[in-house]
Amino acid sequence: MSSNKYQSEVVQDGDNWTARITRQVTSRKSHVSKQQEGLASESEANAWVETNMAEFINTQKGANTRQGSNRKEQEEIKRQRSARRAEKTEIAKREKKESELAKQGSDKGSGSDGDSESGFDFEAEFDSFDDD
Repeated sequence: MSSNKYQSEVVQDGDNWTARITRQVTSRKSHVSKQQEGLASESEANAWVETNMAEFINTQKGANTRQGSNRKEQEEIKRQRSARRAEKTEIAKREKKESELAKQGSDKGSGSDGDSESGFDFEAEFDSFDDD
């Protein structure tokens, strides 16, 4: 049993046989994921590959499933954190805008241009020019 990502090879080394399960890392690189050395015959090595390849692939599928679910959980946590940050930013912007508007309103209401404090009535003075 082999797939595109996982291959098996049986190699003779003197009187012994070595069975390997290799993983294709990149298009040019492969890595030995599991191997058994010192097998007595080629048929024994092939039998080892057949039994361990299925077990190995099932183990990898289970690990990938667990890692995928953990990844989804972490992404959801990051998304929620980001949403909370965005909400805090919006609230801060709104509060800043409201405080600026309140400050502008209180400045206009208190006569910050200095007219009411000096006792000078600009409108009355302006109206007197119309009379002339």
